[in-house]
Amino acid sequence: MRIFDEKEIGYVREVLKSGSLGWNRGGMTGRFEDAFAKFVGSKHAITRSSAMTGLAQAVSCSQAGWDTEVICDPVVHFGGVSALYENATPVFADIEADTLLMDPESVKQKITEKTKALIVTNMWGLCARLDELKKICDEHGIFMIEDCAHNMCSYWKGKHAGTWGHISVFSFQQGKHLPTGDGGMMVTDDDELDYKLYNEWAFGGESPAFFTLNFRMNEVTAAIGLAQLERVPGYIETYNACLKHLNSAIEGCDWLLSRRVDKDAVQSGYIWCCFWQGDKYGLSHDRFKEVAREVGAPIGFGFTQKPAYNFPVFMSAVDHSSPDRKQYKRHAPYPGRIYTKDDCPVAEDTIWRIVNSGAMCATEDQGKEAAEKIHKAIEVMNKG
Repeated sequence: MRIFDEKEIGYVREVLKSGSLGWNRGGMTGRFEDAFAKFVGSKHAITRSSAMTGLAQAVSCSQAGWDTEVICDPVVHFGGVSALYENATPVFADIEADTLLMDPESVKQKITEKTKALIVTNMWGLCARLDELKKICDEHGIFMIEDCAHNMCSYWKGKHAGTWGHISVFSFQQGKHLPTGDGGMMVTDDDELDYKLYNEWAFGGESPAFFTLNFRMNEVTAAIGLAQLERVPGYIETYNACLKHLNSAIEGCDWLLSRRVDKDAVQSGYIWCCFWQGDKYGLSHDRFKEVAREVGAPIGFGFTQKPAYNFPVFMSAVDHSSPDRKQYKRHAPYPGRIYTKDDCPVAEDTIWRIVNSGAMCATEDQGKEAAEKIHKAIEVMNKG
């Protein structure tokens, strides 16, 4: 359960007394930005209306556009959609089967002369191998974007998620670590990028210096965000305790593979997951689903069920050489090309195996209870 009390009310009251509710870097929005930058260890932070619009704007800061490519990962669709916003073609790099995170070796194989940006999803409280991805991007002149929607208080090699890429985006949607209802934050260490983002958002009635969209956060939302930021460490402490219970629930189970946490990573509790291996032991996946329902285990199966590129928004290839192409605003693959299972074979074999449960419980006892029910489902399956 999230806490919203006098702390949030006090900050909102400050905003109301100021008489200014619109985005104001000299007001509550600026205070939130400064506090957030300090929290994650970045030089600049820029409030925004949502993480999704932030990802799109991050792509717009790169050289990606028509007839270029943006590498993204296939477990979630947000990176690919962000590429489409700029009329770039999403190219999907494969993942590591035991982490769900982007595989740097696959990224190397997907780079072409058209590659202009890379969007890496730090998935479910765990960072990808960000130093390796940063090195690849630097070597090829690729703009690196981190999607940190799930990643408050998670680290890679001692650096907070979001501090490796050129631009990174955090989400404050109600189900995230820091909830404001809706909203997000972009962070960067680049002064020029900060200037560009600030001036894209801050323009008034005058014509802006460059193409811009209005993704500003208002002062009331920032007030709630500032208060919630102060609560995040306490939230994470509870979520991490729940994560530990959920991990212990599958200890000793040969047919559920734990998610690997690299020695260089610090995970934060968000969504817990493991991977079904029962087919290798003669067990029925459908039966496990039935058992989970029977004992009330709060688990889901397969997450999206399939890699993102199988969804219509990416499968609808457009022939841009045809006279009818003008009716299409966005495009997916190049003319005559569609995504196939050969694009990301590891993702194809892994996503359906996901067994997941929420680690963001209101209390540690709730996480412990969820873990006990999952363990009960395992016991029933083992009895046959």
